[in-house]
Amino acid sequence: MKQTIKILMFISIVVLTMVGCKKIIKHEQHGWVITADPKTSTISIAKDGLDKIVDQVHLNLKKDNIVSLLSGWTISEKNGEEFIINTEKPKRTKWEFKITDLAIDIVCSNEDGVITGIAPAGEKRIPARIESQNNGIMYTQMGFVSATNIYNLFDMQTDIMIEFTEESKLTRNKKDNSLMEIQVPVTTGNEFSIIKEYYTDVVGLSNNQKTDFKPVYKPISDRFKTAPTGWSSWYCYYMSPVQEDLVAETDALADKLKPYGLVYVQLDAAYTRGKEANWLEWNKEMYPKGGKWWFDHVRKKGLKPGLWMNAYGANYAKPSMADKYPENYFLRDSLGHLSGCCCSADTTVVRLDVTNPEVIEKHIKPLFKTLVNDWGFAYIKAGGWGTWMDYYEKNRKNAYNPNMDSRAAYISVIAAIREELGDDNYILGCAMHEIGLGFDYFDGSRTGGDDYANWKGENHWSDGMNTCFDSLFGENWLNGICWWSDPDDIMIRDPLNMEEAKTIVSTISLSGQAYIISDFIAEFSNKRLQNFLHSKYHIGWAKQYPDKVKALPDEKIELYRKTMPSMPIKAMDLYPFRSKAAFRPKPTEYPRALDLKVNAESGIYDVVALYNWGDEKAKKVLDMNKDLGLENKTDYLVYDFWNQNLLKISDNIINEEIPAHGTKDLIIRKVTKNPQLLATSRHLTGAYSIKEMNWNSEKKSLTGTSKTVPGDKYTLFLYVPENYEFDNAKINAENVTNKTNSNNILEVSFTGTEEPVEWEIEFKD
Repeated sequence: MKQTIKILMFISIVVLTMVGCKKIIKHEQHGWVITADPKTSTISIAKDGLDKIVDQVHLNLKKDNIVSLLSGWTISEKNGEEFIINTEKPKRTKWEFKITDLAIDIVCSNEDGVITGIAPAGEKRIPARIESQNNGIMYTQMGFVSATNIYNLFDMQTDIMIEFTEESKLTRNKKDNSLMEIQVPVTTGNEFSIIKEYYTDVVGLSNNQKTDFKPVYKPISDRFKTAPTGWSSWYCYYMSPVQEDLVAETDALADKLKPYGLVYVQLDAAYTRGKEANWLEWNKEMYPKGGKWWFDHVRKKGLKPGLWMNAYGANYAKPSMADKYPENYFLRDSLGHLSGCCCSADTTVVRLDVTNPEVIEKHIKPLFKTLVNDWGFAYIKAGGWGTWMDYYEKNRKNAYNPNMDSRAAYISVIAAIREELGDDNYILGCAMHEIGLGFDYFDGSRTGGDDYANWKGENHWSDGMNTCFDSLFGENWLNGICWWSDPDDIMIRDPLNMEEAKTIVSTISLSGQAYIISDFIAEFSNKRLQNFLHSKYHIGWAKQYPDKVKALPDEKIELYRKTMPSMPIKAMDLYPFRSKAAFRPKPTEYPRALDLKVNAESGIYDVVALYNWGDEKAKKVLDMNKDLGLENKTDYLVYDFWNQNLLKISDNIINEEIPAHGTKDLIIRKVTKNPQLLATSRHLTGAYSIKEMNWNSEKKSLTGTSKTVPGDKYTLFLYVPENYEFDNAKINAENVTNKTNSNNILEVSFTGTEEPVEWEIEFKD
C-alpha cells in the first residue's frame, strides 16, 4: 500500500512547555526525530530508516529575490499536536506546524515565508522524477546532478521517495556536491511527501507476479559500477558458431574494440549439442579443442570469457560432474518423461530437479567452481526465461520436494552460482516472470524479448530493434537502481542504415544499460563464409540476409568506438516510460529526447539525443528550460557531436531537422567567460576520457589529463570566446595539431598513448 507522509518542507518543531527556551530541543514522534536549536535558529529532521532528511534549516522571508533570515525564535506547544515558532528579528512572524502520522504541514503568517536548508543527496540518495512529471523526455544521470524541474530525492537504501513541493528549488552545493541546497516557498498547500515502498508497491513490482511470490525492492549491489560492455555470438551466428568463428571474432574484438572498452566475449547455446556434450565437454565436431581452450584464448587476448547457460538443466546421459546422476536429480512429468531445457541446442539437456539439495551441492556448485577456478569463467547469461518454474508448477507432485515454492527453488540455483562466482564475475539474469526475481543475486537482467538486426522486424516475428527500444525505454527505471538493465543485444549492421545505427548506439550509451553487441566484427574468408551460410544448424538472421553477412564496415565500427564503454549512468525517471511495470513493456510512444545530465571531471552539462521516430525527415523542437530543466535566462552552447559544429539557437529553443529514424546528439553547456571544453572525439558522453581538467585564470590556460587509445587520433573540441585567442598547446604526445573552425571552435589533436596524456591549452586576450 502506498504510504504517504506529507510534510511542509523542513518542519522545525519541538514540544516545549516553556517559551523562549534556548536549549537544543529534540522531539520524537511517529519515528521522526526533529531537532531545533533556537540559539542558532536552525532545524534538522531525521526519520527512522532514512537518517537525516534535512539539516541547517532556516526560516526566512523572501522579497524581490532577497532572502532575509529570521531569528529570535520562541517555540511553544499548542493542543499537544501543533507547534508554533514565533520569530522576532528582523520581523515578527508566526510559523505553525501540525504533526500527524501522515503529515507535517506548515503555515507562515507572512506570504513571503520561505525555508532554506541542506538535504543529503549522495550516491545512494539521488534526484528523481515520478510519473506525473513525464514530459515526453527521458532523464538519466551521471554524477551529482540537479535541474530546475527536479524536486524529488529517492533513497536507494530504503525504497523511499522524498517529494518536495513543485515550487522547490534543489541545487548542488558547490563545495560539497553530495549535498543539495534547498529553497521552498511556504504558502498554503506547499508540502513535501515521503512515499514508502515506492518500487515494491507504488510503481508496482508486487503487482506483476504469477504466483504468491512477492518481488521486493532491493538496491543494486556495489559489485559493478557500470553495466557490462561486450559481444555475444547469438544474433550473428545463432546456433551455428564453430571454433574458427569464435577465434576469428575474439581476435577481431581484441584488435578493434577492446581498446575502446569492450570487455566480455559471450558464446550462446550451441556448444552443448549432442549426446556426448555437456557444460564442460563441448561438441567435438564444432569445438575440437574444447571450451577451456577457447576460454584461454579469450583471456590471452585480454578479454573475459562468458557463456549462455540454462543452469536448470544437464545432459541426462552424460552429466558434467559425474558419470551418471541419480534419478532424483531430474524433474519428470506425470508419465515419467524427461523434458528438454528451454533454449538449449537440443533436448540432450533436460530439466534438473533443483528442489533436491544434492543437485545444488553436487552439481551446481562444483560445476561453477570448475568454470571459475579452472577455466577463468567471468560472465554468465543465465538463460532459460524462467520456464523451469512453469514446468515445476505443472509437475511439482513429481519433484523431490513438492512443497518448495517455485521462485524459492529458482533463486536457490542463482544463489549457489553467485556464491561460486564471487563479486568479480558478472551474472546476467533471464527470468521473465516478474520484475524483481533475482534482486541481490543478479548484477543485471534481461528486461524484454528477443530483438533482430533490422529496424522494425520486417519479415520476422519480432519487432526488430524496436523490441530493444521497448525494453530500453520501458524498463530504464530499474537501471542502476536495482540492477543494470539489459534491453537485449545491440546491432547496427545492414540493413540498418547509418542514421538508425546512430540512434541505436547513442541511446544505449546515454542510458547506461548493458552494451552487448552482436555484429560480425571479423573479416570472413570465402571458406568460413560458405561454411556458415551452409551450416546444417540454425543461422537465423543470415538466412534472410545472406548478402549482408560481412564484417562491420569501419564507419559503423567507429560508432561503437565513440560510444563504448558503458558509463556509470543510472535512471532519473523512476517509473516505466509510457508503459507498465511488467516484463516485455510496450511503451505507447518513445521519448522525444533522452537527456543525460552529467557532473564529471569533464564539467557539468547535458548530453541529449533528439529523436525522430518517424519514417520521414522532420523538424524537432526542444525547449531547454521546459523540456530539459535547464536554467531560464541563461546562455548555452549546443554542440552537435556527430557533425562537430555548434547549433544556432534562439531563446534557448532547439529547432533541428532530423532524418527518419535518426537522432542528433547534442552536448549542452552553459556559456562561460573563458574558453571551455565542448567535447572529445573519444566518447559521446564527453566524460570517459577526461580524468582531470582545470581553468587557470591567471595563466589563461586550460589544463587536463586524458585517457586515450594508443596510436589513435584524439581531439579536444573547445569553444573560444571572442575576447580570447588560441596561443599554444603543450601536450606530452606526438602529432599535435590545432585548427580553429567557424563558430569559434578550436580543435586540438594528438596521437594517443598508453599512459594518460597531460595537456595545457594556452590563450591570450
